[in-house]
Amino acid sequence: MKKIINNSLLIIMVGLLVACDFGQSFFIKKNDQYIEVVPQATIEILKVLTVEPNSARAFLQNGVAIHQAKLNLYDIDCEVEINTVSELRQTIQPGIFNVFAISEEESPIVMFSTPPVVASLDYAWLYDNAPVDTKRYYLFRLEAQDKESQSEVRAVICRGAQSEPYNARLPRMEEMNIAVGSYIHFNL
Repeated sequence: MKKIINNSLLIIMVGLLVACDFGQSFFIKKNDQYIEVVPQATIEILKVLTVEPNSARAFLQNGVAIHQAKLNLYDIDCEVEINTVSELRQTIQPGIFNVFAISEEESPIVMFSTPPVVASLDYAWLYDNAPVDTKRYYLFRLEAQDKESQSEVRAVICRGAQSEPYNARLPRMEEMNIAVGSYIHFNL
């Protein structure tokens, strides 16, 4: 009987913890203060965006749609991500998207200034002191309000400037607005 009660209490506690997590708020920095993202948050794509062949992303930086190869990694940028990679150029039509999840992420970027492996007749030495930069970013998971015409759009990602790990930071709301310009409006 004691085992049944303990198991029941454990199940109730886990259920309460899971329920608490669903109601949790999310905050984004704006004007050196944090604003709470409302549960009804949306992201609106205002202009047609082009996705280059063999890609699933359209990139924005300093208010301009830009090719990935021309991105300045040391400046804030955003991208719209779709589900399908195609050999043909694709377009993302304007629409409104519900934000159903937001996460803060980071990705290390290893930069080799010298060759990564040095070899001789006697041994090979791996270069393990490669400098590492980091990009921190917000990942907004989206669901189209018009599922018929916009079901391909899956996320908007806004990255801070690439920097050393101790100096890397998330982009502020103002910086994200500058990056997307008149292409996207954040209703957070």
